[in-house]
Amino acid sequence: MERCLVPVRDNWKARVEAEGMLWHSAPGLTYWHEGVAYRFTEAEIEAIHDATEACHQMALAAAGAIIEGGELANYGYEADAIKLIERSWHTRERDIYGRIDFAFDGVNPPKMLEYNADTPTSLLEGAVIQWSWLTDTSGSEATNQYNDLHRALVDRMHALKVERDAGLLGVRQRGAPLHVACVFPHDEDTGTVAYVESVAREAGLEVCFVPMDQIGFSEVEGGTFLDQNDVPIRLLFKLYPWDWLLADDYGPLLTQAVLTHTVRLFEPAWKMLLANKLLMTKMWEMYPNTPYLLETRRSDEAFRAYGRGFVRKPALGREGQNVSVFAPDESAHKAHTDGNYADNDFVYQAFADLFRDEASGAYALIGSWVIGGEAVGMGVRESDHLITDDRSRFVPHLFR
Repeated sequence: MERCLVPVRDNWKARVEAEGMLWHSAPGLTYWHEGVAYRFTEAEIEAIHDATEACHQMALAAAGAIIEGGELANYGYEADAIKLIERSWHTRERDIYGRIDFAFDGVNPPKMLEYNADTPTSLLEGAVIQWSWLTDTSGSEATNQYNDLHRALVDRMHALKVERDAGLLGVRQRGAPLHVACVFPHDEDTGTVAYVESVAREAGLEVCFVPMDQIGFSEVEGGTFLDQNDVPIRLLFKLYPWDWLLADDYGPLLTQAVLTHTVRLFEPAWKMLLANKLLMTKMWEMYPNTPYLLETRRSDEAFRAYGRGFVRKPALGREGQNVSVFAPDESAHKAHTDGNYADNDFVYQAFADLFRDEASGAYALIGSWVIGGEAVGMGVRESDHLITDDRSRFVPHLFR
């Protein structure tokens, strides 16, 4: 694994915008960063793939143990959320996608940092933008990219269409379109959802976009959610967290609609448990000897007692907010971010070294994608400091 300086395409802004990426840069920030690339060996790619598949299976096993053991209340869930998680798990509602973030230095096994299982972003840049970069720049060199994301998404959406047409999705209306929703306007979320929409259409689904704040509700049929054109929403892909949905005034109505088969959401409700960083305490409890997990606890006592470095992060935090890195043998922060999640429960995780390029000082984090339960590709996020946040850069990768 190495960070390489590479030429920048003359027309790169027009190129990525044509593919739907309008958030490539902001004042004082270049998010899509193609002046560099990360180069891996095939063995390193295989290590990331194997770690992803193993961690996904351990996350499923931990979720199953929590649900079957009646432990959901201990992970912060109230009655409605518990009903939704249990029902979606027991009926085996299939998911679409997720992204596991790893610390990987190219030498030691990848270490799981968290599972972005409910509303993961960086999908368009991972599936499309970095692939176009590779095809534009590789020339005659024998290079490749760990990136089967688009094919896997199309296949998963096609399977969803087959299930819908066969009446296997549990909603009342066969042939219902797939509604896709996010906060609007918001370039990144809208661009991500637009890509999901294009993939769904390629798979043969009919798709309608609806802004989150324009979703309405009717008492018809005991309660039906409607889009901005008063079309009933039966299948909904939402780039909006489950915990936010349930905290909304419409939360109880949504719970009722899901439980009465009026609407089906993607990701399914059980994915909110995989997205909860408290899950990793259960994973560590069940699999303490795996090379892929970091010791993760509900308190810092064990780390401080033995003078070990650790990271404190909010259970439902996002974009690197409210994360603190504590150096070994001292109580002071080694790094810290503020944010909107200070009122969360926190998890405490053993510190793991990210890859660090000595020449630039940049840190790199691996985001490895799971689609339809399989590891299918990755992206690299790069930062000038230890904590990967919303100002971190997306950098393309290749391997030989």
